[in-house]
Amino acid sequence: MADNSLFPRKSDIFGSSSNPSRNSILDIRDTLGRVSLDALYQVTFSFGKSREWLREDEPGKNRTQGTDFKRKMSLLCTQAEIPGTSFTTDLAVGHHQGIQESFPNLRNFPPLNLTFYCDADMVILEVLERWMSYINPIMTKKRDYSAYSRFNYPEDYKEILHVTKFERDSFGEKKGSYQSSLAHYEFVNVWPTDLTSMRVAYGEPNVLQCSVQFAYDRFFSSFDGLEGQAPINTATGIVNSNDAAVEGAYTVTNSATSAKRQVEAQIHKDNALYGNTFPAFR
Repeated sequence: MADNSLFPRKSDIFGSSSNPSRNSILDIRDTLGRVSLDALYQVTFSFGKSREWLREDEPGKNRTQGTDFKRKMSLLCTQAEIPGTSFTTDLAVGHHQGIQESFPNLRNFPPLNLTFYCDADMVILEVLERWMSYINPIMTKKRDYSAYSRFNYPEDYKEILHVTKFERDSFGEKKGSYQSSLAHYEFVNVWPTDLTSMRVAYGEPNVLQCSVQFAYDRFFSSFDGLEGQAPINTATGIVNSNDAAVEGAYTVTNSATSAKRQVEAQIHKDNALYGNTFPAFR
């Protein structure tokens, strides 16, 4: 076998003169026309311990316009990120004479950055501030000269967060029509590390925005289009759901079409496969 037998042949090169039909725009129109748009996404805050770090005093329905604060945060999240990842490597020299080889020894997960439009009711800012204050609260009177702080246990404030990337045709109801798949990302043990300052000034008004950086232990991804009932985990890890847990799958319903239900159904699938190792969510 020749040394270069694995290199692409002329017939494998798109637009080769030996195969003029490859130059036809009809051959590439469908592929080039199906690009993903960055404005179609949803961030779902699958919090299960918020009553703990909000001291059972969540923002009221009047301030959240009849919904809960998690839904409001989802709607006002104006920028999110699809995460990347990297490996820390070690160099092996001498396993094969004259050859250097690299091997991974640790997978790194970069921080997650989210940007929110601040609402006039200040729900977004209040939730983020109280979350961070719970992580490291002042243990005495706030104005005491001898005031000190302590850190709470991470099991009490680390949460789950989901980012879903979808397309315009992902939720088509027309039978027989093609539907694009969804990309689900689940961030495990999320907690805020950096709430950036927000500039206010006289002059032409603009929408106030706040940016938050989150740390997390790891993320999982799924690129299927499975749908199912949204499971509801209690703080003690008990699952309340109409779905029947099946090894490697879960029950599919006909009515669940929202992105939120699809990303939350992925948690049910993970629990069936790996056990309930994640923080509970509501």
